[in-house]
Amino acid sequence: MEIDALQHPDFIWTWKSNRRSGKVSLWLPYLQSIERLPKGKSDRYRFSFNGGEVTCHLKEIDFLMLYGASGTLPVEFLDKLSTYRIPLIIHRRNLPRPYVFFPQSTDAAVDVLSHQIRYRDNLIRRAYIARTLIRSRLAHLGQTIPVSHRVVADLQAARSIEVVRSIEAAATKRYWDRYYTTLGLEDLTRREKKHPINAALDAGSFFLFGVLLRWVLFHRLSPCHAFLHEPTTYPSLCYDLMEPYRGWIEDCAADALRALPEGDTSTITAMTLQYLKAKMEQEVYVPQTRQTVARKNLLHGVVLALRAYLLGETARLVIPMEGERAGGRPPKLSFRLPGRA
Repeated sequence: MEIDALQHPDFIWTWKSNRRSGKVSLWLPYLQSIERLPKGKSDRYRFSFNGGEVTCHLKEIDFLMLYGASGTLPVEFLDKLSTYRIPLIIHRRNLPRPYVFFPQSTDAAVDVLSHQIRYRDNLIRRAYIARTLIRSRLAHLGQTIPVSHRVVADLQAARSIEVVRSIEAAATKRYWDRYYTTLGLEDLTRREKKHPINAALDAGSFFLFGVLLRWVLFHRLSPCHAFLHEPTTYPSLCYDLMEPYRGWIEDCAADALRALPEGDTSTITAMTLQYLKAKMEQEVYVPQTRQTVARKNLLHGVVLALRAYLLGETARLVIPMEGERAGGRPPKLSFRLPGRA
């Protein structure tokens, strides 16, 4: 399969930097059909969708997302996804949460799952993980709205999930008010799902969700046992780990809206995702590990950081974030991010 052939700006997304690994991640809009080629003799499939078609072997795919209305999904195809350990997400605009199919975890030398459950049941540790994630989220909000030292101090003192959530909710409300006002959408709220920019924000969220789900499963964590988000009825851990990086989506959606002709938002979702994947390919410096990496590798890094903390390999949960080079000793970490030293 030619990876360059899959770099369609509106419909199919892959990682350009995945050339050496030989695997790609696919985002397909409005699936029409899936056909095995040649029938019954290989694991090569033709995916037909609104905008074209692509043919590839399942061993070349590491993640698959279907966006919008979908055609028929053969049960045999789902079985093959499990065999190749490929997560599948189906997202429809009128549903609050996507369908998620992920393969059964295999035996692992390290039982990280038991540690995850124990830390989740420990209210002190759980609150620590939750407020560490939200502290990184507040750092981005602080670029748009004032976040006082008192708010940061209150978060640091929080010892329950309820308090952490209330602090985050109050700051987020002020942030969304300013976000929409800056875009000339003063009467809009984040809850109005039918508005095009909110649909674009949701699509961006599912984009990051899929990347995080892949790494959560790869490192044998339970996607349904989170720390900040309480329900276990959906892969809530992915939304936990997304908190430090939600600003990527919001910045790209705002940039897409500004780039469109006034009153024309028909392509805002496609443009948001196009901007988002380009942003995630950009190289950034990560002070926590003193590395230069593609921004997308921070999503892998946050999973590695959580895993290291759960296993007791690091005393603190150190979330990798882009930043400036600085002196002093870096934190002692048991993991490195994929990228340059």
